[in-house]
Amino acid sequence: MDQIIKAGPTVTMFVPYDCNNACPFCVNKKEYRDTSDFSIDRCYKSLDLLNRIFPHNDIVLTGGEPLAELDLLGDILEHIENGHHIYINSTLPVPEDSSIEEVASKLNKYSDKISCLNVSRHLKHYVKECDDAIFDLLNFRHRINCVVFEDAREPETKDKLIAFLDRFAGHEVQLRANYSNLTLDNVFDTEEDDLFKLICDIADYKYDLEKERFRTGFVFERNGSKITYHKTLPFAKVDDIVGDIILRQNGRIFDDWNEYGHELNINDVVELEY
Repeated sequence: MDQIIKAGPTVTMFVPYDCNNACPFCVNKKEYRDTSDFSIDRCYKSLDLLNRIFPHNDIVLTGGEPLAELDLLGDILEHIENGHHIYINSTLPVPEDSSIEEVASKLNKYSDKISCLNVSRHLKHYVKECDDAIFDLLNFRHRINCVVFEDAREPETKDKLIAFLDRFAGHEVQLRANYSNLTLDNVFDTEEDDLFKLICDIADYKYDLEKERFRTGFVFERNGSKITYHKTLPFAKVDDIVGDIILRQNGRIFDDWNEYGHELNINDVVELEY
């Protein structure tokens, strides 16, 4: 998969399976309050259409919970044509009648399709977490994804963050700013960014990631872990230039997240600036 060069906007697909969680920073939860119009078949038709227009773009599977229906996740991965980097955002649930070994085995079948599994783990447990031993069973790239919802100025936040990074030492970790607080005015700021300062205090700064119109990032290292601090706006269209195309759970295609987005027709998709 590494030889693929991304071309076109990222397609972010909201899978039609709810997570039944209530993380306070989630911008997707309201999308799942009414599931009556959800359709995986319509999602497939839209994926096929977008594949013909953008055969080498990145695809993100998010939710909701892509692993809520693990066998159907396999169907989605098989349905997506080769030529895309596929990223999955998940809380990595393990059903009560299953085990971490069984879940890892099912995911490993698609190790050639999955570019990265982003697993939500936070300073506070908002979801039921499976045993951390599962990460050693996955034979493809995975990353621990942590939205730091806590106030970075509070001393206990530093203690919690150090304990969190120690817990996942040796694994790739992505720390994320609380995107509900980010705007065009502060997304690229570091001078007044208390979380950036805190991470600089407990990890070794390495380099900046390339800025995009609505996101930026910084790479650190601590105890053998690559740590990325990621800041992104809760919308993906800036000055009418689109970064993400959103594929809703009902199969309809939009040019941005949640209330920011407008529904697209085929001509809109073809003529997008990105």
